[in-house]
Amino acid sequence: MAFFVFWGFFLWAVGTLVFRFAGQYFFTPDNTLAIVLIFIGILPGIAAVTYPVYAWRKITPSSRPLAAIYMAFPGLLLDAVSVSFFPKVFPNLSLEVERYFAGGLLLAYGVAVLTGFVFNSQAKLSQEQTPSTPES
Repeated sequence: MAFFVFWGFFLWAVGTLVFRFAGQYFFTPDNTLAIVLIFIGILPGIAAVTYPVYAWRKITPSSRPLAAIYMAFPGLLLDAVSVSFFPKVFPNLSLEVERYFAGGLLLAYGVAVLTGFVFNSQAKLSQEQTPSTPES
């Protein structure tokens, strides 16, 4: 599970750098449509950086919730600091968008944790329905 802590830290670092240097192009206080699209884009974006990694690392359905928590944990801790010092960490962003930025972070981490649970019951069900061959 240490890989997922590292993966979560990596995702946090990339996201923080993107918004630090180009966030002003995403978050503008008078562009509600852009903010709505960002929030909608979080869902497939998080799915794209979690489900393939679960498959690549061969994480069993029963281990996915813990992997998702480990993945979200570093960013949650580090973003508590970055949002607390928002003007210093993101000087390119207006203080008017701080609440949207924080809301997007909460949504992203919530979705990341949910990826450990969503489709888990279907995966378990398909494993249970697979007939096992009796040994001779």
